[in-house]
Amino acid sequence: MGVQFYRVLGVIFLVLLLDGSTPGVFAAPAGTGDVAVGLLAPAVAWAFARGLRGSTGLVRAWNLLGLAYLVVAVTTGFLSSPSPIQLFAFDNPNNLITAFPLVMIPVFLVPLAVLLHLASLAKLSRNEASSHGLSPFLAERKASAELG
Repeated sequence: MGVQFYRVLGVIFLVLLLDGSTPGVFAAPAGTGDVAVGLLAPAVAWAFARGLRGSTGLVRAWNLLGLAYLVVAVTTGFLSSPSPIQLFAFDNPNNLITAFPLVMIPVFLVPLAVLLHLASLAKLSRNEASSHGLSPFLAERKASAELG
């Protein structure tokens, strides 16, 4: 969890928004979401590592919040970029996200963040199962049954 502190770098979207280089429909939610998730990452990791009461729910909520912000950022990023499916920001399209170095965000950092969130949720599920006395095999079967 704590490693996702890097997401505070999403402040670049807010800087580009203030500069007028990136559309607000994308930059505002992507930037604020990334900064919020990044700033919360060390605090949530610390609470969980200390075993504070309610930290398991906090970890789950933080992961879901982080994933939700990524969905919003990717969706608004696509819909505000020049393409046949562009729906927003025709006056100021999201051109910079397709140029280096910003292209590294959707190409590398977004998938990394998704994998880190999913790994965190999977580990949380395994920890909960082992604390309830289930073997890893049974815990995995129980978790997949609950998911679907």
